[in-house]
Amino acid sequence: MLLFALCGLLVAGGLVVLVVGVRGTPEQPYAPSPLAGRLHVLWYGAPGTPDPGTVRMRRIQVALVLLLAPLAWLFSGIPVTVVLVPMLVFGLPWLFAATRSDTRQIGRLEALADWTQRLSDVLLLGTGLNQALITSRRTAPAALEREVEDLAARLQARWRVEDALRLYADALADATADKVLAALLLRAGDSGPGLARALADMADSLRDEVRQRRQIEADRAKHRTTIRWLVVIIMLVITVGSFNDRYTAPYHTLVGQGVLLVLALAFVGVIGWMRSMAAGKQLPRLLEADRRSKVTVPVDPESELAEEVR
Repeated sequence: MLLFALCGLLVAGGLVVLVVGVRGTPEQPYAPSPLAGRLHVLWYGAPGTPDPGTVRMRRIQVALVLLLAPLAWLFSGIPVTVVLVPMLVFGLPWLFAATRSDTRQIGRLEALADWTQRLSDVLLLGTGLNQALITSRRTAPAALEREVEDLAARLQARWRVEDALRLYADALADATADKVLAALLLRAGDSGPGLARALADMADSLRDEVRQRRQIEADRAKHRTTIRWLVVIIMLVITVGSFNDRYTAPYHTLVGQGVLLVLALAFVGVIGWMRSMAAGKQLPRLLEADRRSKVTVPVDPESELAEEVR
């Protein structure tokens, strides 16, 4: 009966989502909230534009959870497995890919240093800032190709340089990148030789910070390896013990399932706490949007961009 009730809830939820998707929602002004930013980081592992590989992996994980959770309940007879399966499907990749988001952010900063240096060289030739930003997509580094392409497309659609650069900063979502884009915002109306020299200096500063971040990540990797081995050993013990009927028999009772759930949550909490000790903290951004401001950007920039192009 519980399985039938769960299936009914899933079907009802799917119908509600289908109706909302068909009817759409009224357009609201863009006002990013701190909660939305935290959920974005929790789901994709890093702020800014999500990595296509991460998006694809999340879709696969959702499909696996929807398939394996009911099967685990049916074959084990323990309803708590519906909660434990998502923990395993999402938790293990999150633990073993702990450095992926940090490494990707370092790679994007390194690409930003190259892009900034090339932009400085173009400005030294007397090209205007707007045109220099548009032509920069031809030589954009691979790690920033998508973001630079969006920036150039917005400028070609006659967006204000300030608005296009702010959306570019939101896509990068890094305090160090905000320093470069803040310089571009301050000199959006004047792209003289002073801006080119400032960008060249910032490119050198970015390369120095990239080297420092790589050294820090190398030191943190030692602690992360210890955590991974600890989890692997515990999971092996649990897997071997699950084949013993005497070991799993108490967990078929209501009290046993409650104890199993508490132990699983405690285990996840301890591992998450240990991982957070070996993780870096994001510095506050300089160009983060102020939700109190009445100056807003449309909620769907791409739709307005397409409308202006037409």
